[in-house]
Amino acid sequence: MYKNILAAIDNGPCMTPVSQHAIAHAIAFNAKLTLCHIKKNTIIYKTMMPVGRSPITHILTDQSYSMDETLESLKKRALDMGVKEVEIVQTYSSSPGIALADVIAPGFGIDLILCGRSDKTSLNRFLLGSVSSNIINYAKCDVTLIRGKKEE
Repeated sequence: MYKNILAAIDNGPCMTPVSQHAIAHAIAFNAKLTLCHIKKNTIIYKTMMPVGRSPITHILTDQSYSMDETLESLKKRALDMGVKEVEIVQTYSSSPGIALADVIAPGFGIDLILCGRSDKTSLNRFLLGSVSSNIINYAKCDVTLIRGKKEE
């Protein structure tokens, strides 16, 4: 029986199916729902540096969109549908999947993670990584992958 369910929310095509499944699971198990969004940091190391100086590291944070309103809307919908408790977690990480599985899930006592599965090509998965693959490989709790609807 699940007591605390985490929904990994992004602004992609899987957001709606993941949130719908998460709400349904939370209602079915009378569980707490944690809505989590992680923005990806990009770390850039300056490769050429003057002699005698320390290397300079730049961290670029994703400022392209805000999920505040979306997450609050999902929280309100979940509460209106009968979920007993909903928490919102937002943070930054250079490896969102590992952060979800290794830090957030254990730290919040998560029993089940629901996340979307994108249809990245093998090359994109190799170059960009896969959040869902990292969650599956590192999570110590159950994980359910939700496939988004294919656009025609």
